[in-house]
Amino acid sequence: MNIGLREWLIVIGIIVIAGILFDGWRRMRGGKGKLKFKLDRSFSNLPEEDETPAELLGPPRVVNRNAEPRVEDDDLPSMTARDPGKRRVSEPRQGDLNLTTDEPVPTLLDPVADDIEAEEEEKDQSPVEEVLVINVISRDASGFRGPALLQNILESGLRFGEMDIFHRHESMAGNGEVLFSMANAVKPGTFDLDDIDHFTTPAVSFFLGLPGPRHPKQAFDVMVAAARKLSQELNGELKDDQRSVLTAQTIEHYRQRIVEYERRQMTIKR
Repeated sequence: MNIGLREWLIVIGIIVIAGILFDGWRRMRGGKGKLKFKLDRSFSNLPEEDETPAELLGPPRVVNRNAEPRVEDDDLPSMTARDPGKRRVSEPRQGDLNLTTDEPVPTLLDPVADDIEAEEEEKDQSPVEEVLVINVISRDASGFRGPALLQNILESGLRFGEMDIFHRHESMAGNGEVLFSMANAVKPGTFDLDDIDHFTTPAVSFFLGLPGPRHPKQAFDVMVAAARKLSQELNGELKDDQRSVLTAQTIEHYRQRIVEYERRQMTIKR
């Protein structure tokens, strides 16, 4: 069979068209693969379907628009804050002294307990060398009335006890060693709680004996505070042990007596 030029051109044209179609088909198929590969990489960073939105967005927040704003304790200003530029000399406080904060707490198994007990026994047996006295004399002719006097000294932490007088212990609750005491300035110096409603006295006496409390300077400051409170609230006048007006110089002199006493004690122990 003789094939002419016309037939060869037709065959060649068919081959070229077929090649063009095949090449186009191959390109289209290859583009879909790349597109799928890009889409797979894009979705690989997304969470799995079983992850809940709560895990992605955090726990839901419920906002109650009608609720009043809550103020935390830390947001409240301190009622005891003072301006550093207006600081004044600190006054003795009526609260618990907490004098043993930095000291070991004695127990039945602690030898320190025996030492403290021995010191207490020694104090009971030792004669009193120094007595610091603050008298509070009523300005009213009727004197201090029993109910008002009792209320005032109870607020200062004094408690009725031995010898039928009042004592101030380390704790306002009446626990711990005795810091100082308060007696009736009228002989025999006692108080009758059973008849306190009808009781009156022209004066009372606060006194602190040495040897006495382990921290006499702090105990004396608390005694001064209690005497001042009584004189201010019940219209009294502060007097020293000579019945002279109690001045700032007198109080400082009392403190110096305590310092001198402690110095003598240190010298004796050496």
